[in-house]
Amino acid sequence: MSRSTSNASEHSAPFPVTPVSIREARERIAPFIRHTPLEPSPALSRRLGARVFLKLECLQVTGSFKPRISFNKLLSVDEVTRARGAVASTAGGHGIGLSHAARTLGVPVELFLPRTADARKVEVMRGNGARLHFFDSVPAAREAAQAYAREHQRLFVSAYNDPAVIAGGGTVGLEVLDDLPEVDLTVVGIGGGGLISGMGVAMKDRNPRMRLWGVQPEVSPVLAEWLRHGRPVPVESRPSIADGLGAQPEPDTLTLPLARRYVDRVLRVSEADIQDAMAWLLEEHQLVVEPSGAATVAALLRHPPEGFRDVAVVITGRNISRARYVHLLGERLTAASL
Repeated sequence: MSRSTSNASEHSAPFPVTPVSIREARERIAPFIRHTPLEPSPALSRRLGARVFLKLECLQVTGSFKPRISFNKLLSVDEVTRARGAVASTAGGHGIGLSHAARTLGVPVELFLPRTADARKVEVMRGNGARLHFFDSVPAAREAAQAYAREHQRLFVSAYNDPAVIAGGGTVGLEVLDDLPEVDLTVVGIGGGGLISGMGVAMKDRNPRMRLWGVQPEVSPVLAEWLRHGRPVPVESRPSIADGLGAQPEPDTLTLPLARRYVDRVLRVSEADIQDAMAWLLEEHQLVVEPSGAATVAALLRHPPEGFRDVAVVITGRNISRARYVHLLGERLTAASL
């Protein structure tokens, strides 16, 4: 899907996230997160005929980029607000990042999850001291979390629909530019659109010619369809193994106008593509990666880009239980050639 053309008012209207706010976020969260490696991928470089690098947010504290957004949000509010506690809905990854940040900062946290959440992720959240509530679906969990936050005057921490959260995600882009200033294509998974929106603001401020491509599962292409139509539209969506990319965004999410401005293309991948990419990352880079983190590599293996010299691929996380990893890969783990 090629980028939709934004209207003139969208370009002239001020956005709630700016390059300045992302640089401020970087300073704010620096004591709590890692500058993750940008690792060359010889195998992908040979396939694509370009220099390809993996941005290994799977090596971030807690195993994903999520602490960046949670630390920035919690540190952006006053101590009185933090003391009342934080609330979030999550499929797993956001809850791990938020519970880690909350424990570090001494903030009480309540998390609302679907019953299908990965068992390992649930265990980590509980170990971080979060109080957990379970529901039949992600939308039901989000509605319950928002209602609870209003009723109890707690801070609701969205995984994507918040300026401080988007700015925290944008710090990934600043690190890519520090390590690869000449990058001309960056590939990022899309759930609710917070990470890719923040990275777009940060990176295109310093490198306007860089192309920014998103990736979504074929079975859950909500934001891809919204971008294709230029507005929220009904989208048939089913659960994906890449649960971190299965967001059901609110129609008024801040990320839609940001993505319309900064995202140049969205690629779609099948569930099998994602499983193949997980196995490929294990074989070629000795990385155990969760489905959401492998989706970007899946997109490049299925849709090899042409005409680029320096490509950055964000690997967002590694949080997956051994049982689920083995179940998803099955015979791919013993295949002679991946």
